[in-house]
Amino acid sequence: MILTLKVFDKALLLIIGILLFSFTTHAEVVRYNLEITKGSIQVGKKNFNNKLRLNGSIPGPELVFRYGDIAEINVINNTDEKTLIHWHGILLPNDQDGVPYVNSPPIEPHSSKLYRFPVKQTGTYWYHSHVMFQEEDGLYGPIKMLPKDYQETIPEKTILFADLTHESGEVVHRNLKRDGEYYDLFKGTVQSWLKAFQTGSALTKWRNSFQRMGGMDYADVAYDFFTANGQPSIQLFNAKNQPKKAKLRLINGSATSIFKVTYAGKDMTVVAADGLPVEPVRVKILPISVAETYDVIVELDESKQLELRATSFDNSGYSSVWLGSQGTEKVTAPPMPWEQPIGVTMGEMMGMPKMGFWKEFAMVYKNEFQDIPKDIKYDLKDTYSLPDHKTLMPMMADMKMKHPEMMKPEQSFRIMNMAPQSQKNNLVQKNPEPIYNELTYGLLKAKEPIDTNQDQKLRNINFTLNGNMENYVWTINGRPLRPDTYIKIRKGERVRFVMKNTTMMNHPMHLHGHFFRVMTNQGEWSVLKHTVNVAPLSTTVIEFAANEEKDWFFHCHILYHMMDGMTRIVRYEDNPGPESFEKDRENSEEFTMTSDFFLSSKLLAQTNYSRLEGKLFSSYYMFEYDVVGNYDKDLEGEIHAARTLTRFLSLYVGAKTEEEKGDFDTTPTVGFTWILPLNIEVDVKYQPLLDDDEFEVEFENEIQLTDKLQFNFEYSSIRRFYTELEYRQTKHLSFVASYNETYDEWGLGLGYTY
Repeated sequence: MILTLKVFDKALLLIIGILLFSFTTHAEVVRYNLEITKGSIQVGKKNFNNKLRLNGSIPGPELVFRYGDIAEINVINNTDEKTLIHWHGILLPNDQDGVPYVNSPPIEPHSSKLYRFPVKQTGTYWYHSHVMFQEEDGLYGPIKMLPKDYQETIPEKTILFADLTHESGEVVHRNLKRDGEYYDLFKGTVQSWLKAFQTGSALTKWRNSFQRMGGMDYADVAYDFFTANGQPSIQLFNAKNQPKKAKLRLINGSATSIFKVTYAGKDMTVVAADGLPVEPVRVKILPISVAETYDVIVELDESKQLELRATSFDNSGYSSVWLGSQGTEKVTAPPMPWEQPIGVTMGEMMGMPKMGFWKEFAMVYKNEFQDIPKDIKYDLKDTYSLPDHKTLMPMMADMKMKHPEMMKPEQSFRIMNMAPQSQKNNLVQKNPEPIYNELTYGLLKAKEPIDTNQDQKLRNINFTLNGNMENYVWTINGRPLRPDTYIKIRKGERVRFVMKNTTMMNHPMHLHGHFFRVMTNQGEWSVLKHTVNVAPLSTTVIEFAANEEKDWFFHCHILYHMMDGMTRIVRYEDNPGPESFEKDRENSEEFTMTSDFFLSSKLLAQTNYSRLEGKLFSSYYMFEYDVVGNYDKDLEGEIHAARTLTRFLSLYVGAKTEEEKGDFDTTPTVGFTWILPLNIEVDVKYQPLLDDDEFEVEFENEIQLTDKLQFNFEYSSIRRFYTELEYRQTKHLSFVASYNETYDEWGLGLGYTY
């Protein structure tokens, strides 16, 4: 790597200026044309329609440059929608970065844009659209940047892993908004009691339910295929004189999927992370989160075809890369260590299997109230020092936990939550050279130590990563993205982000225009990256030199987490981006989507009564309605305007009307709903105009018996109770049997969920 780590960390503007001057006077211009069209593609034996293609394919072509080149990329938009391309991990002028109304306006339909920037780094990177859900629909491709006089010592190939669905990104998003667990049925990951007993996890399920954890899964979306360079299975190095070793440039270009890569050969030697070289480390399993890249060296076998397999983190599928073709024998890669999420406790998700029940319980309640929106606070210090142990691992420090196995470099600072099988002992072989079972950030060591000026000012920024699966909202410090949600910094500072993930999901966080240090036990040797995975219920610390200007995007790279709010604009307040862009953002769907309203509704038509209930909701506001009645002029209806405070607590005002034999009683209402242990929802309301029933308390719950069968109950201090047994034939249609004590009738019927 010609541009050293010290250059990044010291931010020597004079040297960069000289480099830029040499680029413009002696550089070779390397030009590509990327044409965006909408059409069909074939993956495996299946056709996918209405996909966005780059030069007719998904992924787009590999762009290859050398250090010192001038990159010119002409993007031609031959579609009826706006677009813009972001060059992921590339250091370039702000106006070339490719985020609409942060760096530049989008490319209008049937028009083009010429990107031009100097190549001042080397490594493995990629590009993708940053407009709406176009990345899910196919707009992405690989980038390779080589040293100026690069000579290939061993053969190399670039492999871009991705996910593919027949649905458009817009449809996927709409499904997730209506039901965050919408795709669990398709993936077979519904967390039922039958599955809990079958897997011996009934006690764990009860424990998690008591702690108000819902049906946990490792991923949100069900995909038709997982692909490598656009296909579920590919063959590489099939020439007659296949090499003994090969370098593989691995890119996770998926919209939402985290992969674990395994290899049928001995092991993989990691030599670069996010484009930058690292001290070689040998591993059996390589986790690669969304938007990360790794370079690995593998050994091939002259007599066998060896599989490199990228398995999705929820174990719902994989893609295969077969290396070599001389032998007829095919050797499959070992399967990814995996455990049904139903059997994983909160402590195990955090990598702390010995964490006690009540500590987990207290953590859930503490994390809940961190969902309440709050401003980002800035802690400015005049001198710099490395973060201490409590900053890096606050959970263990606060709880005074002493688990030696968790304190080892190979165990701490996980790339993501690991199955318990992977947590026992990560060191597979000590001598003559260490081989680790699974790569963690704590194993990554920079090629050179990073010198930091102790007199440099440090801006310390603590914030939380929050989420709510009920309305599918993802936030930073409890606030979703808006046109003016900034993290403010100043040029010349050293900036430290302390990110606390309060959710059960992984969040690969990416900062545009910068490389940051992922602070681990490696100290000053900590690795530089552009994307870091913040594991569930963990804290990750990054820091970087503020050596740019204007505005840069910072976001979770799981597409739907980003679009639903887990995003900020990092603003250099001493030299901010154009004011006109802020006004444009106020009218841009990418920046106002978190205020959009979605409809979710359910109709039950039964022999004993009928019911219509639903909600029109945005990130924090809901309009709820519930109308139920029999066929003998007994009717009850409620409407609420609610404000969500935390993932479990909402306040509301509304009105309620009751009809009995033609007589109506109507009253205003005010109340709150809260999720109790065992995921029981309590609804406490005050209804002043009902003389005998001013206060009403309701309890309700849904108990998932099998993948498709669930038991629903509701108890009211006024109306007593009703029960339902619901069989969900499809995501929309269900068969229902019920008993309603208010009407004292049994019934059968149909349900339709929209």
